[in-house]
Amino acid sequence: MKSNSLAKLFVVLAVALLMGIGQVVAQSSTTGAITGRVVDPQEAVVPNAAVKVTNIETGAEANATTNGEGTYRVTNLVPGNYKIDITAPGFAGAVANDIVVEVSKPTSVDIKLNIKGSTSVVEVTGETPVINTIDPTNSTNVNQVSINNLPINGRRASAFVLLAPGVNPDGGFGLVSFRGISGLLNNSTVDGGDNNQAFFSEERGRTRINYAISADAVREFTANTSNYSAEFGRAAGGVINTVTKSGTNEFHGGLFEYYRSEKFAARNPLIFPSVALPDAKPQDRRHQFGGSIGGRIVKDKLFFFFSYDQQKRYFPAVAQPGVGASFYNIAAGTVTTGCFGTTGLAITCPALTQAQIDKGVAYLNGLTGLVERRGDQKLFLPKIDWHINKSNVFTAVYNRMRWDSPAGVQTAPIVFRARTSFGTDLVNIDTLNLRLNSAINSNISNEARFQWSRDLERQIAEPAAAGEPTTGPGGFAPGANIGSSTQGLVIGKPNFLNRRLPG
Repeated sequence: MKSNSLAKLFVVLAVALLMGIGQVVAQSSTTGAITGRVVDPQEAVVPNAAVKVTNIETGAEANATTNGEGTYRVTNLVPGNYKIDITAPGFAGAVANDIVVEVSKPTSVDIKLNIKGSTSVVEVTGETPVINTIDPTNSTNVNQVSINNLPINGRRASAFVLLAPGVNPDGGFGLVSFRGISGLLNNSTVDGGDNNQAFFSEERGRTRINYAISADAVREFTANTSNYSAEFGRAAGGVINTVTKSGTNEFHGGLFEYYRSEKFAARNPLIFPSVALPDAKPQDRRHQFGGSIGGRIVKDKLFFFFSYDQQKRYFPAVAQPGVGASFYNIAAGTVTTGCFGTTGLAITCPALTQAQIDKGVAYLNGLTGLVERRGDQKLFLPKIDWHINKSNVFTAVYNRMRWDSPAGVQTAPIVFRARTSFGTDLVNIDTLNLRLNSAINSNISNEARFQWSRDLERQIAEPAAAGEPTTGPGGFAPGANIGSSTQGLVIGKPNFLNRRLPG
């Protein structure tokens, strides 16, 4: 029995080791790499040169040695700024400063060593290459400079994926298409963990919420258009790979507030004045505010980061029939052409008294008018990075989002539904990502990940308004179309509510 147990343990360890070997030639989806070639003044290769890579922000170090062809590769590097120290017998030391490492891609830095005694140290400055000549992946990196400075409507950081070649909007609901492929066939990851809605194949929370993760918490992301590594997978379209910020030895933080109001916007030419909208400018007032802070708990060992993001949006809607005055074109005894929004149709009905007609019109009028609608959201994200030793880094990230939008299932300024037939939109997202990066030796590294997540999405009918029958939430049950769903008025409980979307 003991020998069988040892054999099983050996198999498990072997499988784990083989999983780690896959990282020898590729950086993981949460880290980057530095690679290059070391040569002498005559362009001859320098084998067995010692390469030390240091993260300027956290002090973390990684080591490598050039091979017989003078090349080196240091993988599993957290995105950030680095410096490289290279030493070799008979040569002066060289230092490469300000090396930028980006997520999911290698940075190439070639270094020339001078003969010892001619120059003690050669300063070499490395930058992220404009053209990628060492990786077949078609990808675009969106970094902090772009996220902080480029204008964006709504502050959904992943919307910057439209900057990548071959990426276009897919419909009018926030989806994006890579290479003309449906937006439902993309894959989204955050810190190496899954960020997909399980049923509709969109980002968590779907596109009807502002975002599932604050832009203030995003360090950078890569839009992989094609030829991406098999480690991403699960996508016929593109892969959006996001990495959150981390703390450093220096304390950094910031506050933000964005305010948007219809007072500063032009009138929508497609919306015409009405009783509810005399100036044809529906109200839409949005406050987005929050902040972030990061720093060290123990220098070079333990770091923290925390972000908070909140939105308060007030954007009331107008409930009215789709055909305006002709909706009420009722004559006693006959429903005439155009009545209730129909065209080319005459239906003989029982004779109605004027009092009955007035009562029916008054009831329908009572279901129209201004609808108090909101879209409120709260997010916070704490993160811990623990550099256990030079070979192991443990990271824990928790992201919590709450979305509450009374009457928010319908988002258009004018909706052809009764005031109590809009539906309330609710989304709760909780995600915990744990990750252990281990450098087994200079040639083998391993990344172990664990994720627990919940994406609870609900759409429910509002309670019946005061004075209305309570046969069901949101007015009468079942719902009914007076005229048609596009030209008339939908009253009662919508036929698609209530529902809970699996996540």
